[in-house]
Amino acid sequence: MTEVNCYHDQPDRLTQAVRLAALAWERRKPITFFIPDPARAEAFDKALWANDPLSFIPHCHSNSAEADRTLIIITDNLDVVQQDELLVNLADEVPAGFARYQRLFEIVTRHDDDKATARERMAFYKDRGYPITYRKSN
Repeated sequence: MTEVNCYHDQPDRLTQAVRLAALAWERRKPITFFIPDPARAEAFDKALWANDPLSFIPHCHSNSAEADRTLIIITDNLDVVQQDELLVNLADEVPAGFARYQRLFEIVTRHDDDKATARERMAFYKDRGYPITYRKSN
């Protein structure tokens, strides 16, 4: 069963997502970032490039020819991604197909509208019996 990890009270979603990408890369773990909003996906892609000029985080979009050989994937369609270990949801809704992943990360900001949609997602997971761990990190 998928383990849900909720990082709450974050200043913004992208900063924590970049931290998760860097940690996954450091540990050489495959990780998928579900981002159906093209503007948000582009902002995340740029954030990975600008994270630290001395440490590159290799990544690509799921439609890239390199996707099968890349640990960090950005996608708007989980059906086209092969890896199923770690998933970061940067959408406002529960991603279809999340249950095939070992761990799902939800990132919730301090903004009221983000908290409201996150409460709905957490209720969805809780009602279906998924174990949820809440974390606060800066």
